[in-house]
Amino acid sequence: MKIITSIISLFFLNYYTVMSQSIDKNLMVTVTDFDPNISDYLKKHPQLESLILLNPGQTIFPPGNVMPINPYYYKLTEKINDFKNLKHLRLQSLYVLDLPSGITKCKLETLAIPFCPDSDMESIVAKLKKCKFLKEIDLVSVVLPDDKIALLKKSLPHVKFISLMDDLSFDEMEN
Repeated sequence: MKIITSIISLFFLNYYTVMSQSIDKNLMVTVTDFDPNISDYLKKHPQLESLILLNPGQTIFPPGNVMPINPYYYKLTEKINDFKNLKHLRLQSLYVLDLPSGITKCKLETLAIPFCPDSDMESIVAKLKKCKFLKEIDLVSVVLPDDKIALLKKSLPHVKFISLMDDLSFDEMEN
């Protein structure tokens, strides 16, 4: 019975992914495909509201607040602001050192970007302060000392900070 349920779930997930991308509002893509083809994505998804950029490989996360064994550093393109309706941006297992200036022109409401010890937090905070629609930042996969996280939270008091991984209970998932 679990196999049938899993197959049906995968079918609906695949259907939802295909349908949501076909209406041009949601997109999930690896950065190795996104960056060289951004012009095509801008044409195919002019009304894009939600973008998930994925690490093209697999990141191995050690326990604790330490950097992965094989981090993937990513420079978000300045052309991100060409997606005029972009409200939700998630970088999955992609560490950024800074954000492009164009990020301030986006209508971002939610953001999930892994920051790391090498991230220029002062520059990032200055840009995020200019994102007037920003409501929530997901700190999933963030590897920062407590003082840098405190700076981020203090500098953006109107923003709610969450960590989706902290909200998951693996005990509940097993039952």
